[in-house]
Amino acid sequence: MTGSREGNIIIGYVWGIPIQINPSMLIILGLVTWSLANGLLPQAHPEMTTLDRWLTGLLTALLFFASILFHEMAHAWEARRNGISVQSITLYIFGGIAQLGGKPKTPGAEFRVAAIGPASSILLAGIFLGLNQVIGDRGYLGASTEWLGTINLILAIFNLLPGYPLDGGRILESIVWGATKRQETGVRVASTAGQLIAYGLMGIGGFRVFQGDVLGGIWLIMIGFILHNAATAERRAFIAQGQLAGIPVSRVMGLVREPEVPAGVTLQELVERHILGQGQGSFIVTAAGNPIGVLDLRTVSQVPRGDWQRVTTGDVMTPLVDLPRVHPTDELLSAVQLMDANQLLSLPVFDGNQLTGLLTRDEVIRFLRVHTEAGG
Repeated sequence: MTGSREGNIIIGYVWGIPIQINPSMLIILGLVTWSLANGLLPQAHPEMTTLDRWLTGLLTALLFFASILFHEMAHAWEARRNGISVQSITLYIFGGIAQLGGKPKTPGAEFRVAAIGPASSILLAGIFLGLNQVIGDRGYLGASTEWLGTINLILAIFNLLPGYPLDGGRILESIVWGATKRQETGVRVASTAGQLIAYGLMGIGGFRVFQGDVLGGIWLIMIGFILHNAATAERRAFIAQGQLAGIPVSRVMGLVREPEVPAGVTLQELVERHILGQGQGSFIVTAAGNPIGVLDLRTVSQVPRGDWQRVTTGDVMTPLVDLPRVHPTDELLSAVQLMDANQLLSLPVFDGNQLTGLLTRDEVIRFLRVHTEAGG
């Protein structure tokens, strides 16, 4: 297992796609195991020993996570079939997400990529409930299958709610997109529907708190809050993608000129002269006047403060040969997607074998801000 730059744990690769687990999933693993071992299983299977209940609870929790992974892999499989790259699959506290390298190009592709997720959960529900009918309550698996079948069915129904960021929201977007021939209209409708669903969940959560179910109510409020933010972010991301499409990298990369610093400069000097002194955050590292690597604030911040006097830029830089690169004429949207896929703050821009500069996230953000203020 390895770690990603966002703190997720990479547990393996499927079709070349990194499978990541957010540390928050360990909390849910414990909660699901505990709630089954101390709640459902003692009532449904009083004959079980304490050890059996905990082992069954742990097995069920792991199969539940496997079900979420299967759901996200279904999205990834269909996306790849439709020519869409998949950057990663991440499991986190509220479920999972398959990070796509772009949006589907047609309403039909959008529908297929979205619909296969709930369909996979319904398939799993059928398998688990079918197993329960065959093997009954015998053994650890027998005690788990009914709950797993039910929870997968609930997940499928919940994901079919017609609003962003749920699969049902993307299905709604594809239907409106197909009917109006305007993807923007589909995004707007699905985003608004997602916000309304979020408000509904928060309202139900508040009512449950008032009725005395404090934990369940707070949980619904949290889910509603997260769905609302995600629905808003989906719409903003779509608008931003539209502003980046068709724009060459060369138009943006000149907004900020990254300084060149020798590989022998200590991080203490870098911080004092460039970061604190001039507010710079991305650097081209050179040796004998030739560019050899890239360094940014995030990397510097990961070095303990006490080591800044001895650690040099050359020690912690990312070599140019290890980074993807773009050409000045490449589309800005593709470059940003490349940065997202590799979790980078900047990309080297090469014209042939000549490094012409860096494309940084700060430059992209400034461009979007100016573009928005100017009215597009």
